Amino acid sequence: MINFKSRLLNATLAVTAAIPLATAGLFTSAGSAQAAALVGEFSLTGDGSASLLENSFTFSNPKTFTISSDPDLTTGTFTGFTKGSIGNILSFAPTIATNPFLDLGTDAATIGDGFNTFAVSSASYTLTQAAANLVSINVITDGFFKSALGEISQGQGIFTLQTTGTIATIKDNWKKGTAVKATYSSLYFATVPEPTTLIGLGLVGAGMVMSRRRKSFV
Repeated sequence: MINFKSRLLNATLAVTAAIPLATAGLFTSAGSAQAAALVGEFSLTGDGSASLLENSFTFSNPKTFTISSDPDLTTGTFTGFTKGSIGNILSFAPTIATNPFLDLGTDAATIGDGFNTFAVSSASYTLTQAAANLVSINVITDGFFKSALGEISQGQGIFTLQTTGTIATIKDNWKKGTAVKATYSSLYFATVPEPTTLIGLGLVGAGMVMSRRRKSFV
């Protein structure tokens, strides 16, 4: 399941990041941006509980989680974090979330400090009848990570939940105002540098090259 989600996210993010780069200098700038921004993947350890209504997604207290130390599940700059706190999705249409939605850190002092965060810009979910009496729920969030130094990187995360019953029962309960209460088995995020940031870095790099050429000519 983890490998499937990893391939799914990598494919999604690859499409998002597939913007033509005009010069070789821009490739160099992209590598520099990756080194500075929050990039890679990470997953939760343990389980947490959440409630899903037709247009909202909330987490039960304590709204904290532990980041997996498995190198197959946590990579890149995310290996420097061990814990995090999470907000709520107050509305799916339009998307309104408690932002920052995630705040990453290493201890109580660095969680909730406003650094190394993820803000949700859009969110959606799907309901799948996985078995006769089992519904699988995937909540997908898109947005932007911001490092402690202000670097921006695009990100996407998937929450996977399962609950007993049928999709019809869930929707009927929603009409009555009854939420689906379920345990989410994973929180999985992957990132790529923001394309507009990379383009900006490329233009700056090109400008510096032209400036040096002018000085050499003079």
